Amino acid sequence: MDFRSSDTITGPRSEDVLPTTATAAVKVVIVGGFGVGKTTMVGSVSEIRPLTTEETMTQAGVGVDDNAGVETKTATTVAMDFGRISLSEELILYLFGTPGQERF
Repeated sequence: MDFRSSDTITGPRSEDVLPTTATAAVKVVIVGGFGVGKTTMVGSVSEIRPLTTEETMTQAGVGVDDNAGVETKTATTVAMDFGRISLSEELILYLFGTPGQERF
């Protein structure tokens, strides 16, 4: 599995504020195991630059985090990632990505 830092995610981004016509918002929480791509998913589909909470992995996770399959991973989400998709002028989808480790 390949991993890219959120800083390297590319794609369309809108820095505009929410349209004043937005009348509804839906929140989606993206959950999954360590290193499965939650941050990548939020960054790939968000129309704004995603707010990420990635920090460099340290020795504190040795013996705690199971990094099998993602041995080259160097950063991990420590709180929530956030992104947004405007589905229409009236409907906004908010994306929240959770950390994959139980300790967070």
